[in-house]
Amino acid sequence: MSFDTIDLLTGHVFQVTWDTGRRCNYDCSYCPMHRHDNFSPHATLDNLKDNVDFLYEYIDLHLGYRTSKIANIGFTGGEPTVNPNFIPFAKYLRTEYNEKYKDKWVCGFALTTNGAMGPKMGQAVMENFDHATVSYHSESNQKLKQQVKDRILEFHYQGSDHNFTVSCNVMFHAEYFDECRELCEFLDSHGVNYVPRVIGEEPDSRPSFAHKYDDEQLQWMKDYWKRKNEKKNDEQEVSKVLSAVGKKTTQKKQLGQNIGRPCCGSRDMLLHTGAKKRKSNFVDFRQFKGWHCSVNWFFLHLEQQTDSVFHHQTCQARFDGKRGRIGKLSEGKKIIADLREKMDSNTMPTVICPKMTCGCGLCAPKSMHQEKYLEVLGNHVDTGVLNDYNRQ
Repeated sequence: MSFDTIDLLTGHVFQVTWDTGRRCNYDCSYCPMHRHDNFSPHATLDNLKDNVDFLYEYIDLHLGYRTSKIANIGFTGGEPTVNPNFIPFAKYLRTEYNEKYKDKWVCGFALTTNGAMGPKMGQAVMENFDHATVSYHSESNQKLKQQVKDRILEFHYQGSDHNFTVSCNVMFHAEYFDECRELCEFLDSHGVNYVPRVIGEEPDSRPSFAHKYDDEQLQWMKDYWKRKNEKKNDEQEVSKVLSAVGKKTTQKKQLGQNIGRPCCGSRDMLLHTGAKKRKSNFVDFRQFKGWHCSVNWFFLHLEQQTDSVFHHQTCQARFDGKRGRIGKLSEGKKIIADLREKMDSNTMPTVICPKMTCGCGLCAPKSMHQEKYLEVLGNHVDTGVLNDYNRQ
């Protein structure tokens, strides 16, 4: 292990992800079956609106104890834009924020999309959101892929008129690797921010040739992260990244479960090894089971279709040391009441990581050691709200 504590240096937002439904216009071979389908009913506008008061009150309670008064609400799916109620809902959500919370804290609105949309929807996205992360999936047909590239460039060059930005997650498919690499060069030539994303990071990823990478493909990943980390002038981190990415992986193994991972939000982290510290946005070790973790102070995930609320979408860590939802979305008042009682009585528990491998969310401050955890958490949160055990 190369470090025992992670602190967050940039991007101190409270990040909400809202899965508005599983309906999707793609059927990627590597996407878990429970994450998408082409038949689920769309969430109605009224059903979406019903959860807004809970969401904003939950954010407001947490930001009251945090040094950073910034939140970001990001929508995911499925594919959110296939729901005809999505844009009207986005307008309603921003209006509610402007009327009730704008003077208390800052909130951004973001969208994760596959980008398979026409110019009209593209315009609506720019008018109602602050940022879009477009995921490029190479298994789709050429017409759709060209449409996605058109939207990315449209977002990039016209977005400034709407205070809107775009980035791209290039989902690196082993059988379309050259195409993905060429897309990165294309995005570079236009100045579009992107992250090469490894497929098959999570254990529930579907078996697929998409994430069976050969040695040449591994080398490309090595070279990419070398360049990224050299920009930070951190030779030690470069060495560790190369070591992690260069681990031997057979054709039958999933690369994503055997190498490190970048922060998907491109946030900078400070990795502690005893008294030594090094800056990075790439983590070469991701097995944090048993660590003290602040994921509940930095994330919230809502699932419309399953009526569920989680601290985080992928780790699903809870205060009881298990994984699962923290409550029902339809019972938001109960979640708020319990949260408020813990905060008012200074008895907020700490999440002890229950998951073997960390994915998205690895940037949340965490440590093997309770004392060190309280130290780094104190950079972001009033730790007086924690229970007596955690303040000893």
